[in-house]
Amino acid sequence: MKKSPLLILLCVGLLAPAATYVGCVRGVDFQTAAELTKAQEAFDRADSPDEFLKVAAMYQAARDRGLVSGAVLYNQGNALMKAGQTGRAIAAYREATRYRPVDPYLKANLDYALGSRAEPAARRPMIEYLLFWQNWIGYPAKFRLAGAAVLATFLVASAGWFVWRRTLNRVALAGLAVSAVLSLSAAYDWHRFDYQQHGVVVANETIARLGYAQSYEPAFTEPLTEGTEFTVLDRRGDWVFVSLPGDANREGWIEAKTAVLY
Repeated sequence: MKKSPLLILLCVGLLAPAATYVGCVRGVDFQTAAELTKAQEAFDRADSPDEFLKVAAMYQAARDRGLVSGAVLYNQGNALMKAGQTGRAIAAYREATRYRPVDPYLKANLDYALGSRAEPAARRPMIEYLLFWQNWIGYPAKFRLAGAAVLATFLVASAGWFVWRRTLNRVALAGLAVSAVLSLSAAYDWHRFDYQQHGVVVANETIARLGYAQSYEPAFTEPLTEGTEFTVLDRRGDWVFVSLPGDANREGWIEAKTAVLY
């Protein structure tokens, strides 16, 4: 019985952020659903880069109204790819992967957009070995699972005040451990997807420099080409300090107008 108050306090602390996130998930209203249908119909009719760009803009309008989902991002990426906007398509596909991490069609289209780019693979963080399921479940789903686990633990711990105290307290302790792991998984996704900003070069090529002005020397021997992916480290005015994937310390400043950030 003495364990229950502590469990409840811990559960409430974990539940608050998870429940806040879950409660903010928006549904699709009738108008937005109709516009998404129009976008898909326009995609089916499109036969030129300009028309596919208009389709991509229709999906962007839905995103601007707060509808962000794997389907919207995937379809926008397809439209951008058809329009010849490879860099922007890669960014859309990457964002879609956060919601649909095991979608084979999305993976195939992303691989096609990346083409023969020989980007060195970044070293896998140790936490991803511990949270081995991290890339099996979508970003929002992790928050919903964490919220559900915390809520269930809270209810079990509350019931432990009245009946089957010893048994329910043990179940609540196990639930608290599961909730903590799921919350850690969701927090890691928040860090790498929301806190950490990413980007893709969308210009044909851009020169990364040692400082945030054209007067600085190039940071690399070769310019960065369209589709080059990076992590944003800093931003100064119209320049972005980026880190390229791989183990080497490959960093430089590029003009913000040559890339799309997400």
